[in-house]
Amino acid sequence: MKKFLAALIALAMLIALPCALAEEIPTINWEDVEPATEGIEGSWYTFNAVAMQVWVPDVLENTEITEEDDDSVIAKFMTADQSSAIVVQYIEGEEGKTMDEVITELEDSGATEIDRCLLNGLDAVSYSIPDVDAAYVTLLTESGNYVQFVMTPVSDEGFQSVAQLVTASIMPEQEA
Repeated sequence: MKKFLAALIALAMLIALPCALAEEIPTINWEDVEPATEGIEGSWYTFNAVAMQVWVPDVLENTEITEEDDDSVIAKFMTADQSSAIVVQYIEGEEGKTMDEVITELEDSGATEIDRCLLNGLDAVSYSIPDVDAAYVTLLTESGNYVQFVMTPVSDEGFQSVAQLVTASIMPEQEA
């Protein structure tokens, strides 16, 4: 997981991304990363309920949510062979919770490779869970709820690159 975020940050830095804020939280902006998607077909998906949008390469199909999926799932993208997936969840939290509190809870629950950054202005944390081949990117909404992106398998270097681009595209919903 650390490799995941480190590679994402390195990608952003390679294309002249400014990464220093007063609090030293790395910043990732889509406009700096977007040139890396040249030649990759993709689509933007908007999640109105959480006022966010994300770019997803067309190799990942927007898949129907089924009864088997957790109630928190608001979107699911999978490769045709179902070997790779990105699942977007909206999880109820506590009003007034801060990202520092979320990070403390992650540490207490055994999550590892916890890294915080600003994704297109959104406060986010990425982490892994031991023995789970996935990268987690969690954002905290103003109401204290979570929007979580689960990307798997990050052990596949090709998919890891795709997941990094998708992560860099997570942003507030844009006016059309």
